[in-house]
Amino acid sequence: MTSSAMSMNEIHANSLLASTFTHPREVLANPFLDTLQKRCILAAWASDAFTVEGKPWLRQIPGSHETVRIGDILAALRSLDEDDDPPPKTSRMPLPEAPIHVRAVGQTAGEDRRRRLADIHP
Repeated sequence: MTSSAMSMNEIHANSLLASTFTHPREVLANPFLDTLQKRCILAAWASDAFTVEGKPWLRQIPGSHETVRIGDILAALRSLDEDDDPPPKTSRMPLPEAPIHVRAVGQTAGEDRRRRLADIHP
């Protein structure tokens, strides 16, 4: 799976594959899955589709009789993120300084606004 985009068939296959594991650490330790497949399995588990009724912090993994804490799943996803290369550093151009508008003595805010609009749209 060299492409970064997965087809619906691949996503469905990974969801079915998810039922062969019982805990996120099993997914992370599997040497036959690439990072994208591991991420897909863990993301499927984290979805609300597997929430235990009345206990939203737990997930019931298909095919498993045990529940898994969402915190464990999210921690596994974060560990996959740590393996990614950091984003490239880019130099940003400085933002232009906003001009300071000073009203004349006795000038109202409405008069100042009309003067600025007249400068923009002569």
